[in-house]
Amino acid sequence: MKVIDLYKKLCEAIPTSLSCEWDRDGLESCPDPDKEVKKVLIALDVTTGVIEKAETESFDVIISHHPVFFGGLANINSLTPMGAKAVALARSCIAVMSFHTRLDALENGVNDTLASLIGLKNVETIGNDKIARIGELECEVELEDFARTVKEVLSYGEGANEAHVTVCRSGRKVKRVALVGGSGGGEIGLALEHGADTFLTGDLKYHELLSSTEHNMNLVCSGHFFTEYPVCDFLKKTVDGICPDATVENYFSNIIIEL
Repeated sequence: MKVIDLYKKLCEAIPTSLSCEWDRDGLESCPDPDKEVKKVLIALDVTTGVIEKAETESFDVIISHHPVFFGGLANINSLTPMGAKAVALARSCIAVMSFHTRLDALENGVNDTLASLIGLKNVETIGNDKIARIGELECEVELEDFARTVKEVLSYGEGANEAHVTVCRSGRKVKRVALVGGSGGGEIGLALEHGADTFLTGDLKYHELLSSTEHNMNLVCSGHFFTEYPVCDFLKKTVDGICPDATVENYFSNIIIEL
């Protein structure tokens, strides 16, 4: 299968119509659209480490959740970090396909995967952008027990592989949970509107965390990376189905360690 055909098939599975208007995902690097796809590397972020692995081990395509050039690219030269990435990708003829907010909104995407991992039932999509989810645990639990469960299901080991959970208590137990993988501060009001007693996301600002008692809703943060990385398994399964002859590998791209 050619690079351009793989991208078209992925767009059928993860439609561009689900993307937020401000998003900048898509086919970000494509030095040769007719190149045969033999090896695909999947990562949450296109870090320098991801590109180095792709170059060293001759991957043809990198598929990511977060766009590599989200902030724009003013110059293509090796003297700037983003320019160096663009040069490396072009030099090694590596395509990059990113699926950002459309993967957040997609059924079985980022947020449905997160909801399933923490054990939510009767999950519903909420909000105009179709990204946030809300559902219920089978049984009401203490906030500390819920936080321990979140940490356990999202961790892959110790150090950079371990999720760290921040909790702000409202005094309520946990039953009805709203969630947004990644940065979900803008959806706190939406969670309240739909009757959540707890809101789970990747990261929140300090003053957003302080609002938990004001809103009478628990706030739980378990890391931007860790709330979104599980979707890489979904991406791998999708690519395996589209391009069964290719070697497809997930790459754990987290470089942030909490001590």
